[in-house]
Amino acid sequence: MNKMARDESDGMHMAVSQIGDRWTLLILWASLYGTTRFDDFQIQLGVARNILSDRLSKLVGAGILVKRPFRPLARRMEYKLTAKGEALRPTVERIEAWGRNAP
Repeated sequence: MNKMARDESDGMHMAVSQIGDRWTLLILWASLYGTTRFDDFQIQLGVARNILSDRLSKLVGAGILVKRPFRPLARRMEYKLTAKGEALRPTVERIEAWGRNAP
């Protein structure tokens, strides 16, 4: 069996640690298609509030999303993609296309 050197797999480990679970990838996908508000993510994806809150925090911490007020002085927040998050668009689109065509 061919064993991959640790340094050869570091990129995949880093990616999986940031976006490697079902909800995180779905939240990222929704963000790429314009969803920005907590309640909209919850309705669109059907994710529990506690899980959504946790995953959004992780995406903000990873620098993939930024959290900011919906408008000046507003209590409601929105989540916007950063350049790092936007760079994931081609990969997420490929995963989505693969899912549509998977047997």
